Amino acid sequence: MRIKTPKDVGHYIASTRKALGWSQTDLATKIGKDQRFVSRLENDPTSVSFGTVLMVLNVLNINIDMTNQNTHKTDGTAAAGGQRIPQNAPKGVKSPLRKVESGKFVSKPMRTPVVVSKNKAKE
Repeated sequence: MRIKTPKDVGHYIASTRKALGWSQTDLATKIGKDQRFVSRLENDPTSVSFGTVLMVLNVLNINIDMTNQNTHKTDGTAAAGGQRIPQNAPKGVKSPLRKVESGKFVSKPMRTPVVVSKNKAKE
């Protein structure tokens, strides 16, 4: 299942809990919370901390695989940081990726920042 919103997380938790044959009270007991907390988590997970959501997912034996589709491309259309450069972009817009001998795309090195001090020692 593809999760795109907090509500998706709540629905997935509820469906997994039901598939296991657990009531909200059963899940609440396993995570050390009350039934009202589980109801709130399933209906409005935005009010629950991310760490608590991860703990609930672990209790339900739900694994999370976080991938960025754009950074796994090998055709040069993905930019550093997962930003795509559209194929119809103006000619002046270039990808920050460059092809190396191995055929892979890597980020172009960034310019070294110049540190300018306002408090230079007076000579």
